[in-house]
Order: sequence, then structure tokens, then C-alpha cells
Amino acid sequence: MSWKLYLIVITNAAKISTAEVPEKIGVDNLSPKQEISLHQAQSAKGLFIGKHKDKLVIVSQDLVFDFYEKSPSDFEKKVLAAFPNSEIAVLTLNGTTDLYGYSIIKDGKRQRVKSGADLELYVDYGEKLQEEIDVLKEKLFDDDELQEMKEEYSKQELKKVIDQEVSIRAAFRLSKRYFGKAFDEAGSDFEKIKVTQYE
Repeated sequence: MSWKLYLIVITNAAKISTAEVPEKIGVDNLSPKQEISLHQAQSAKGLFIGKHKDKLVIVSQDLVFDFYEKSPSDFEKKVLAAFPNSEIAVLTLNGTTDLYGYSIIKDGKRQRVKSGADLELYVDYGEKLQEEIDVLKEKLFDDDELQEMKEEYSKQELKKVIDQEVSIRAAFRLSKRYFGKAFDEAGSDFEKIKVTQYE
């Protein structure tokens, strides 16, 4: 199964109603439509907004990419201005293209931004997150697989393969930071959390 994740999580948002969010982030010409699960929304087109405990969750296959530019986009600045006392996490995965991305912003400052796809690294800013450090300590490939890769790739290419694998796993792991369980883990709340489509 090819995983997809196009998620913006905003912490410390218990007092914010989901109905306020479109105007706060500058997409206020939209109106609410159907409600679906957070998991279903990852594969659907459009903008979805919901809540999980004290967090706002926004799903958009377009807006997540505004957080992976080398310097903050206008949209990123707008979200930061609307939620100045929050940690904002943007998590992106698409297994079809090996696309990954994560951006962690705390108190209005970028802590870590990394994105890439198909062995290309697009942006790599900030210090490694604990999730990345933990993944680096794990065995990423079995011995036979690693030996095959050593024969197939140059040292530079192998380094890119390993970095991409670490980054993809770190994006999965980061979803655990905000939801208690990773989104691909059995018993995760991704099927239970409801989000409303706006169009």
C-alpha cells in the first residue's frame, strides 16, 4: 500500500473553533461540505479541517508545500501570525514517488525543514530532530539488501538512499509525536478523527 500524508498540525489550539480557521489562514471564501475521517482525507482533493484534543489538523495536498520553500512563504507567514504560540508541524509523504517532507516551527521560528523525493534533497534546514536521530540508530536494511545496494550504487548514491529512508521513517515517526501513535500504526486515531471538507 502506498502511504499518503498531507498534514498540518497546530498545537495549543483548544480554544479555536474549526469554523474560524479558513479566515485565519486566508482561505475564507470556502464553505463547509462533507465530513470524512482524517485517514480518508489524505487521498482526497481539497481542504479539510478538524480537531484532535488541543490540536487543529488541516489536510491539503497543495498547502503543505508552502512550508518547504527555502525561506518562509506568504502562506507560512500567515499561519504563523494566526497561531503565534503554537508548535506547527507539517508532515508529507507519498509512497508512489518516495516524496517526504517535514517542517517543525515553534514559537514562530523554523526548527527543522527537510523535504525531498526520488533521491533528490530539496531543502535541509536546521538541526536533526530526535525522531531522525532515533531512526539513524535502527537497522534500516537487512544485510542482503544492503549488500545488493552496495553493488548497485556508488557511495554517494547509497548515502542518498539511506538519507531518504531515514527521512521517510522520521516523517512516520513524527506523526506519533502529535497523535500518540504513528498514522500507519494499528489503533491510531487517524480513522477516528473527523475532518470537514471546505470548498
